[in-house]
Amino acid sequence: MKKLEENEKQLTPEEIEKEKKIVDELYRKEKEERAEYLREHEENRKKAFKESQELISDLITEKSFLREKLREKDKERITLKPKIKETSALIEGSIENKAFIREKRREEDYQRLDLKPDFRKTGEVISKSIDEKAFIINKKRESDSQRLKIKPDKEKISEVINKAVSDKAFLMEKKKEQESQLKTIKPDMQTAGQAIEKTIGEKAFMQEKLRESEQQRMMLRPDFKATSEAISKAVAEKAFRMEKKRESDLKRTALKPDIKKTGEVIEKSVGEKAFRMNKQREFDAIKKEIKPDIQTAGLAIEKTVGEKAFMQEKLRESEQQRLKLQPDFKATSEAISKAVAEKAFRMEKQREVDEKRKQIKPDL
Repeated sequence: MKKLEENEKQLTPEEIEKEKKIVDELYRKEKEERAEYLREHEENRKKAFKESQELISDLITEKSFLREKLREKDKERITLKPKIKETSALIEGSIENKAFIREKRREEDYQRLDLKPDFRKTGEVISKSIDEKAFIINKKRESDSQRLKIKPDKEKISEVINKAVSDKAFLMEKKKEQESQLKTIKPDMQTAGQAIEKTIGEKAFMQEKLRESEQQRMMLRPDFKATSEAISKAVAEKAFRMEKKRESDLKRTALKPDIKKTGEVIEKSVGEKAFRMNKQREFDAIKKEIKPDIQTAGLAIEKTVGEKAFMQEKLRESEQQRLKLQPDFKATSEAISKAVAEKAFRMEKQREVDEKRKQIKPDL
């Protein structure tokens, strides 16, 4: 221990004072930085605090209003006394209807089990459809082989692609210029803030009106006797309709279709379809023999490509002329401010009308 104490150097009072000064300066700088940071963000904190207070107050008022409404509804439900006998009668009627529908479905299932399809005729129809599909597949193969034989002119295609690429590059440059112009525009925040404040006030006014209308609705009391009479009439009408449906279903089950006549009609329609398919095959064979004139088609395509290039050049010239134009931002801003002022005046008039309507109290 003595050796360690001897090796350690003791600090002089001057060095101690220097270290104290360094620590004091660091503490002072930290205080100044904190004070500057708080001064810079003081307004934002105040605004955030006010907004949070307003939001919390709105939420509290809405929740209290909803709780009062739920309490009133619970009180009304407690006073209600359902009619168990009438409801049980209605439930029994609905159960009988469901049982009748299930019995009908069972009868239909038994009838379907009795049916026996004709596999030979279905096999013939399926074989015809398979032949037609094979013919269509062969046609597709022939068309693919013809397409492989065609050789496009790569030089002309490359020229057209180069023109399209240059047009796209020109449009991209134009977009960049427009974005730079939009960045230079500075909107009037004060007028926008005033308009937003007016819209917020109108929304608050509408919410108050909705609350008043809901309170008026809560004051109303429906006539349960009249509603029960109307429901009983509707139930009686539905029961009458169900009985009529039962009678019509019994009549339908008594009917027996003539299968022989229907089979003859189906055979005729199948024969007509086969005749049309044969005609279509003949038309396809004729189309195969036709050979298009590729040279004339190429000349026509060249003309259309030249016209498109001419139109693109004209568009470039018109766009260059538009870029030279310089809009008058002052006049547009004045027009916008006038329109905003007119809208604000109309909104104030609408508020006055709404206040007058509020004062009116009809004799309900």
